[in-house]
Amino acid sequence: MKAKIIFASLVFSVFGSASVYSNEPSFIAPLVKESLLLGASVGQYNIIVGERGHILVNVTPENPSLLSYSQVLSPTNVTLTNVFSIDDVAWAVGHDATIIKSIDAGLTWSLVQSDPELDRPLLSVYFFDENEGVAAGAYGLFYRSMDGGITWAQERHPGMLSDDDNEYLDSIKDDEAFYLEELSFISPHLNQLSYANNILYIAGEAGLVATSTDRGRSWKRSDIDYHGSFFDVGILQEDKVLAVGLRGNIFVLSDTDPVLIPTCVTTSLNTVITSPSKVFVAGNNGVLLSIDMQNLSAATLESSNGRACQKHASVSLVNTDFSDAILAGIVSNEGLLLVTAGGLKTVQIEE
Repeated sequence: MKAKIIFASLVFSVFGSASVYSNEPSFIAPLVKESLLLGASVGQYNIIVGERGHILVNVTPENPSLLSYSQVLSPTNVTLTNVFSIDDVAWAVGHDATIIKSIDAGLTWSLVQSDPELDRPLLSVYFFDENEGVAAGAYGLFYRSMDGGITWAQERHPGMLSDDDNEYLDSIKDDEAFYLEELSFISPHLNQLSYANNILYIAGEAGLVATSTDRGRSWKRSDIDYHGSFFDVGILQEDKVLAVGLRGNIFVLSDTDPVLIPTCVTTSLNTVITSPSKVFVAGNNGVLLSIDMQNLSAATLESSNGRACQKHASVSLVNTDFSDAILAGIVSNEGLLLVTAGGLKTVQIEE
């Protein structure tokens, strides 16, 4: 099981030790800002989640610095991987298919769902409004809620699979029990949900990028000549998105064929961090790339160093003074607040 759990190479190791913790309340940790943190959301209060059920909230949002974040108690001590907010309502997901909810912008939380026997993490959550939302994770795990995250129903989506996998499943569909078992086994890990312009995107294992125009009830898999994992899809413009993944791979997806953008980095890229004016891609080993939107579709390549690699004109490397994996981030007036394997980090960015 460990070998197939891949989420920025980091959730892989965390997932392998998930059973160490029981589903009990978290505790206040003096060094929580230096612990493994995995997800962030922007809302009335910015919220950050991580290992052992840790939750950080910027209780003084008028001051978006690192010092404004304080830990709040969580109803679970399993690793939380992702969080999403709408106004003063927030949902977080994690290991053992755990889902928790807050109705006061992240200050207090209640446990909605947990299934330790399932032993699979949820890795992403998204709500279209305060009622309907979806959560996704390992081995094709996919849930939907229609009542604000109070109850959840599991769904299966073979539309995310490759043509070969679907052809195999069609050959065994008469045996329902075996079909469901095989579907669960071959379904890829679903790493990240993104939504814009009435299109829901999902990034996952084995070259998976799929889109849905009906809020995830049906899916169309993108045809990308790439078989490594994607960890995030960042929506930049109505007709353009970035899909980022293993070994520094970035693809630009638009109405035309997917285009590989050379980055000259070989580490996994885990997240796309956007603001109205800036786009960053972050990954393992403290790698942080700035993407120049004006040059994103330029055909010109420039030399990144004296070796053979050439990076795209839109890509530049931002210097960081740490080597921790970056899993999420928030753009503020103070620069970038980065969520990493070694806690919260800040990076100043040039205007």
